[in-house]
Amino acid sequence: MVNVRFFNATTHCLPGAAVPVVLDKLLSLLPSLAVSIKRVVVHVGTNDSSRRQSECTKKDFNLLFNVLKNCGKSVFISGPIPTFDRGPERFSRILSLHTWLQHACKSHNLDFIDNFNLFWNHATLFKSDGIHPNPLGSQMLSANIQHAVQSSTPV
Repeated sequence: MVNVRFFNATTHCLPGAAVPVVLDKLLSLLPSLAVSIKRVVVHVGTNDSSRRQSECTKKDFNLLFNVLKNCGKSVFISGPIPTFDRGPERFSRILSLHTWLQHACKSHNLDFIDNFNLFWNHATLFKSDGIHPNPLGSQMLSANIQHAVQSSTPV
């Protein structure tokens, strides 16, 4: 997974987690964050698209957004990366989620990090499974997240 490092930051990885699991973890994690931590980045999406329940997924995201926008930190939603050569249905679901997330983040006043366009049609960024980023892809994803966070102004 991505190895994003910031000064005065903590990283929690939840492999395979969909939004409900991330939300549950955040509910216990957010109150324990040091006051000096000003930003929260949540990377989500690809696992949620495989559920094939887009309306339930949107409800889950809206619950997550409501928790995050009241946490007193700058919030970044790091959007899904597309799969490579994994079929048109999966690609379509991830693209649809990506598009919805962009608009939903804007309406909730959350920063959205576009990873989709960075990875779209770039086989050299994926492991042979066509789902997970390879070391170069992880480096690109990490750099994209860092750029977005460092380019913003904290709360």
